[in-house]
Amino acid sequence: MKAKEGVVNVLNKILTADLTAINQYFVHAKMCENWGYERLHHKVRERSVAEMKDADELIGHILYL
Repeated sequence: MKAKEGVVNVLNKILTADLTAINQYFVHAKMCENWGYERLHHKVRERSVAEMKDADELIGHILYL
């Protein structure tokens, strides 16, 4: 499938934001773990995993185009 001009560029920008969010959530989860905030660590880590799933789906869409 051929994407309209610029669509892949926009999707790549969104992917960049998702990958950045994954890194930020992961680092903050580790910080919470280090500080002894176990419940917060697990919640933030869950958010990181959710972002990974979103990024995986987006990558599939980009590769399809």
